[in-house]
Amino acid sequence: MRYFIAFLVSLVFVSCSTSQDEIQSQIDIAVDKALKQKESDTQILEEKIENLEQKIDELNEFNNEKNKSKFFTWGTEYFKSIVDIGYIDTDDNLVELGTGAIISSDGYVITNYHVASGQNEFALFNYSEFDPERNEWIDPETNQAVEMLTTDWIAGSMCYDLALLKINSEKEFLKLDWYGDFEPGLEVFTLGYPGVGQGEMTVSNGVVSSLRYFGDTSWTAPGFDTFGHTAPIFFGNSGSPVLSQDGKIVGINYTAYQENNEEFSISYAIDNQIIQKIVDNYLIKGKDYLSIGVDGYADNLYSYLPEGDERNLPFYIINSVHPDSIADIAKIERNELLFFFGDYYVGQNDFSDYGIDGFPLASDLCDLIRYWEEGLDQSIELTLYSCYLEEFYVATLSKSGEIYEPYLVDNPFDDFTKNDINLVCKNNT
Repeated sequence: MRYFIAFLVSLVFVSCSTSQDEIQSQIDIAVDKALKQKESDTQILEEKIENLEQKIDELNEFNNEKNKSKFFTWGTEYFKSIVDIGYIDTDDNLVELGTGAIISSDGYVITNYHVASGQNEFALFNYSEFDPERNEWIDPETNQAVEMLTTDWIAGSMCYDLALLKINSEKEFLKLDWYGDFEPGLEVFTLGYPGVGQGEMTVSNGVVSSLRYFGDTSWTAPGFDTFGHTAPIFFGNSGSPVLSQDGKIVGINYTAYQENNEEFSISYAIDNQIIQKIVDNYLIKGKDYLSIGVDGYADNLYSYLPEGDERNLPFYIINSVHPDSIADIAKIERNELLFFFGDYYVGQNDFSDYGIDGFPLASDLCDLIRYWEEGLDQSIELTLYSCYLEEFYVATLSKSGEIYEPYLVDNPFDDFTKNDINLVCKNNT
């Protein structure tokens, strides 16, 4: 355009001696030249934009590869935030439980409720490597024997399968941050201490495959606050974190299963966003959430009856009672069967409500716990069957910790005898 303007200025000085046709011809030439120059400038600009976009894509790809490289090159930085959880039994033996992740620099650890419930004190081990020559586990940074970290139970959520522990130490720990919102296709890594690793850190990778999976199982009921991913997990991976490329917690693993006629299993984890809320609002304050202090699973007497006997009787079998919990204060014990929570049957919907793996779900019980926790009633009566006493009895839970003595009751079922109920006890004690 600047050529066109300059040419018009020159025409002012020659117009008095030039014919009208010549002037018009020169104007047309100037306009044509200006248009061609503009077209050329536009093409150059588009090429520059295209080259810039290509360089941005190359830079993003380079950064992604760099992040992956950093993940593996500096993997021990993440490894230090992932702990092997166990406890020392009465014979001074270490009992392995599962995996946990350090989520604060002062040593708070998140894991599964079913990993930690039943114990108040734990033995945790940070990342270490086995030295065959010395026949011991060593810290690769110090080359010294790995230190056992004593750890205490803080609080838990039975219905979200979460537990918060605290390491007894004044030192500062490397921690993992929360990832936040995410979408299917996100590349993830699972790090933990499953049995297949024989004590070594085990890493697997995959992608987030589905969101808002209905995650209720026979032992917990997180509803749609879970997601599926393709990073394989094994026994001992319970409580292990699902990490992004940059080492942030996307979720906490709690189960995996393989559907019939499928070649591969899918791993399932609790979404980091709901974990943050439960930790911040309840667990870190020492408050249990959707939990009465027992651990076990939903089952059905149908599975124990002779072939051809089609009777159904869902229940919740208690495998352990957490020390000092409201269930412990109510004198509920392990190897007992829970049938009624208040006036409501714990398996009222479970006659047809089965999980994909064929087992009844803990959904009903967790719904009843939620109603009671959110309600005004300070206490509630539970009807259980004691396998030890071979009797039905009532125990009373109290929000305030008030102690109520249990008392025996008659069999509440017309269609089932104690002999029927004892079939469960014989197979689970």
